[in-house]
Amino acid sequence: MEWYEIEHVRAVDDKFRAKYAFKPSSSIFAKPIIPNDANVVFKEYKILSHRTYEEEAEREYFAGEAWTKRLFLRFFGEEMYALDWYHEAYRFLVDSEYPRGEFGDWYVPYLPDGDYYFFLNMEMDLAWLSHPWRKTVTVVGAELVDYIETNGCPFLK
Repeated sequence: MEWYEIEHVRAVDDKFRAKYAFKPSSSIFAKPIIPNDANVVFKEYKILSHRTYEEEAEREYFAGEAWTKRLFLRFFGEEMYALDWYHEAYRFLVDSEYPRGEFGDWYVPYLPDGDYYFFLNMEMDLAWLSHPWRKTVTVVGAELVDYIETNGCPFLK
């Protein structure tokens, strides 16, 4: 397994908070997660939900995992962070097998399911930030936003 749990989470948390305006909240009025630097390109996308059957939903979810991993491979470099807010934080090799939890999804899922999940390159200037209460993913970095705007994403609008 090429995922390593980060022991000194405080340093990673401090680095994240220096780059992003983030105030965890369970309110439906929670604020979006945005870069602190006003010059950084980002866009918040709504998560599409058009699943009707459990089997179809599972198929779409795993297809979304594959799409997201291809995006990470294309833009994020060799190594990146996966943060499960208030839980574990990992460093991992992008081109490795992603460990799975009890329901078969990644330890840190690419879409929110009640927790905040963040995927960031090592410099934290490219990011995939999922927000459970807003039901959104904020994509940070001009090249990521441009790629999604040009090519679309099967589960974001």
